[in-house]
Amino acid sequence: MDLGDITQLTLVATFTLVVGRIGWSLARLIDRRAYRQPALTDDAAARIRTLEDEQMALRQELAELQERQDFTERVLLREERPHLDLPAPERVATPH
Repeated sequence: MDLGDITQLTLVATFTLVVGRIGWSLARLIDRRAYRQPALTDDAAARIRTLEDEQMALRQELAELQERQDFTERVLLREERPHLDLPAPERVATPH
């Protein structure tokens, strides 16, 4: 190999690396833009907050209903089997 061949090989390798790196950067930029979340309008953000508040209220109601069901099951079990010495059901205070 003479100096001309080495120079050509070096130029081709450098060009390939530079173009490849630019292509890689463009692909990453396109990928990031594709996954960017769209901005919410004020109306949509308010609706989401309202739905989240309603969801929390429903969770609270569900927790209270589960506690009442547990209490009812314990009372019914005690009435069905009075010969068993079951401890009195715990009183659970629920926040309002």
